[in-house]
Amino acid sequence: MKKVLIFMVLLSLVAVQAEAASMEIELNDNSVQAGFATPLRMDEYGTSLLNARLLYNDNKDTTLGSAGFDFLGQPGNVPGLDLGVGAQVYGGQAADSQNILSLGIGGQVSYAPPMLEGVGISGKFFYAPHILSLLDVDRMLETGLRVSYAITPKVKVYLGYQYIRADFDNGEDGAIDDSGRVGFAANF
Repeated sequence: MKKVLIFMVLLSLVAVQAEAASMEIELNDNSVQAGFATPLRMDEYGTSLLNARLLYNDNKDTTLGSAGFDFLGQPGNVPGLDLGVGAQVYGGQAADSQNILSLGIGGQVSYAPPMLEGVGISGKFFYAPHILSLLDVDRMLETGLRVSYAITPKVKVYLGYQYIRADFDNGEDGAIDDSGRVGFAANF
């Protein structure tokens, strides 16, 4: 029943996305993640985005959602380079009914130079310290790396790796997501 509920929520995220700026879906045999982002403001100085995602990992018995803000821009005269900072609110449940609620801050970088004709690489790093973590979680760390290829100007396919670690109040520490996935991202 839990799998059916998670699947229905993921489908509703995709359906809601029809009016948003971008969406992505990624999966492997044991996990699926869907997300969307919509711009709040775009100008010559950069873009501010509102984002949300939902992750279900059957191997780690994890359901994790996040929502946040990203502020992105292109520094100097480096075509294809985007840098950003942001904040993410994480909420969900990991194995053994460990409840998660925390606020992480971090950054991201992506580089897709025109000379590589659609090939790009991106990474992210978010950290939620003890002071910003509630319920059963003491602190969290999220990292990710992605290699992508733009098959059209609005659609990318990618191979990504994501690692999310949580330290819990009861002394249990470890990865709540440690997965490679294939996926696509589409802009509207």
